[in-house]
Amino acid sequence: MSRQDPKVLSYGEIGHKQLNPPLDQLRAMRLIYVAGKGGVGKSVCSAATGIWTSAQGKETLAFSMDPAHSLSDIFDIDIGSQPKSISDHLYAYEPDLAEEARGFFRRYKNILTALFGLFEVEVKPEDFGNMPGVSELIFMDKLNDIFVEKQYDFVVIDSAPTAMVLPLLQLPSITTGFVTRVLGMRSKWIGVLNLLESGFGDAILKEIRTMRIKAETMRNALIDPKTASITVVTIPEKAAVEESRRLIETVESHGVHVASLIINHVMRECDCQFCQNKMASQTSYIQDLQSRYSDKRVAILPDYGAEVKGEGLQQVAQDLYGKGQMELWTLGP
Repeated sequence: MSRQDPKVLSYGEIGHKQLNPPLDQLRAMRLIYVAGKGGVGKSVCSAATGIWTSAQGKETLAFSMDPAHSLSDIFDIDIGSQPKSISDHLYAYEPDLAEEARGFFRRYKNILTALFGLFEVEVKPEDFGNMPGVSELIFMDKLNDIFVEKQYDFVVIDSAPTAMVLPLLQLPSITTGFVTRVLGMRSKWIGVLNLLESGFGDAILKEIRTMRIKAETMRNALIDPKTASITVVTIPEKAAVEESRRLIETVESHGVHVASLIINHVMRECDCQFCQNKMASQTSYIQDLQSRYSDKRVAILPDYGAEVKGEGLQQVAQDLYGKGQMELWTLGP
């Protein structure tokens, strides 16, 4: 099927057994999750990573999980809401949140109808994506589709800001624990719901099972170091460094190893007093990060002096991977 106009299979079409197949029986897709504070350069690093993997002949998708998409601006091309070819072996995808929210609402209509009905809240599908915490669930649902279809060797995930990373790791409990507690999914409740509307309770239970399988599939992928790698991007300033530290600690407390750290916007050598003072401040943060995370790859990117996009991404890719600061562990056969 064409990646420019893919047919996204519904889970009724692909069947229950394919919802959560063993990872070792699937095409060896690798997930590179790029996370960090807003404004530190995650999208640039994501795009540059996609450029590098695709240059090695690996089918690569740069996938935006940030509702405020930046990949179109970074690649300097209008991507749209379907995977679009950027260059040989490289595609980019910025899902339209409103469109995906409507599809998600239809897919889980019975769960959401019952859940909102308990609180006597009416939510229209077009408004659903704007609810707190929903966008992460929608984007993860879409990422699961991509992961199961196995069309790519690499998926580079341009994440939303730090605060939105954690639901990614908590999806199994979000999708099953909360819903099942609220609705009390026991036989007597299924029967009551079926009395309200024929098959309603059974439909809810089926949707919950589907949602749980998807959530567990993605979590299992993320905690498998052979499948997923998390890179944190930061800049050598106090607020960004502290947020990166908290992010790494929290993510690793969930059993997911952060493999690498990119320190972005590092000042180049300059003799003026302003630059000297700035460099001294940055150097202390850089040395602290290198010492604290000696078990990880720590890469340094300079301040390029201008907005990085389009052709400028080649230089970032070269600085990160061509110079050996970063390594991709699956470029071999």
